[in-house]
Amino acid sequence: MTLRWISVVPLGRGDVTRLKLLKELALGTPVVSTSKGAEGLEATRGEDILIADTPVEFADAVLRLLDDRALRARLATNGRRLVESRYGWESIGEKLDQLLHKVVKERKAE
Repeated sequence: MTLRWISVVPLGRGDVTRLKLLKELALGTPVVSTSKGAEGLEATRGEDILIADTPVEFADAVLRLLDDRALRARLATNGRRLVESRYGWESIGEKLDQLLHKVVKERKAE
């Protein structure tokens, strides 16, 4: 496995998957992405991920991460924790279990 200091994921209007972004977060890699890239994710800007929507903002965010070891560490830890708690198999299983119980309960009420 290659260790990365940062990952830049500039998802735009036509991009439909956030799997790369989630993969990088799961690996504990600090991520810079766009508002569109983080859309629908339960990530907190500046805590789990850095958001940049222009080339200048991307450059600034990357330089910030390269210069700030503590920020890299915080984003790496928080990003991984986010993926584990919200998008890991255990979390997915719990959500599926809740959904199935809801469907069964509604069916019984009919």
